[in-house]
Amino acid sequence: MLKALMFGVIALSAVPAAAQHNSLPPLKEETVVEAPTLKALKLVQTFMDEVKSLKAHFVQMAPGGNRSEGTLYMARPGKVRFDYDGDIPFLVVADGKTVNFIDYEIGQVTKWPVKDTPLRALLGDSTDLASINAHIEYEPSGIEGLVALTAQDPDKPEIGRITVYFEEADVPGGLKLLSWGVVDAQGQLTTVELSKQEANLPIADKRWSFDDPRGVNKRRRNRR
Repeated sequence: MLKALMFGVIALSAVPAAAQHNSLPPLKEETVVEAPTLKALKLVQTFMDEVKSLKAHFVQMAPGGNRSEGTLYMARPGKVRFDYDGDIPFLVVADGKTVNFIDYEIGQVTKWPVKDTPLRALLGDSTDLASINAHIEYEPSGIEGLVALTAQDPDKPEIGRITVYFEEADVPGGLKLLSWGVVDAQGQLTTVELSKQEANLPIADKRWSFDDPRGVNKRRRNRR
């Protein structure tokens, strides 16, 4: 027993001596550069977690060159409204679950679940990024401060592909939402560009509802 303890003490006392003879070189301080893709992912996640509502002026370019503009309202999760300027008889409203396309000229409302539209990439939160197969790039084409998010539901490729562009800025969330483009199943591109963005302002619940035109034209005809 005594011999075992002695060997233990000898072994312990020998460690510093061995360490002195085999001392490691001094540590060098190195700065690890964050991968651009990881940086871009963190920026987008922060934007989606911190920017809960948005109001902006938008300009939409549809296939064929048709141009329209108006005011965009957006709130997470799942709410958006496109108020078109002028005499355009259309309105697009999502109430959190359903996107409604209202054509007041013919009195028609077309509906889609938000989750079945490319807008899901804009209207969800950071936890949805994986489910929409998001691909995020930092400074694509070398454009300083630009962040691009491209998404297409792998289970529903027919609903199209969306690419959203952000710019690093000193604003809530650290990013400014600049624009997005949607390529539909026929390969047609629709783009939306934003300006005059205002983030995290209160938006009244009435923005997520609409006057239903269905039956109005028929009732008008019956009064004649």
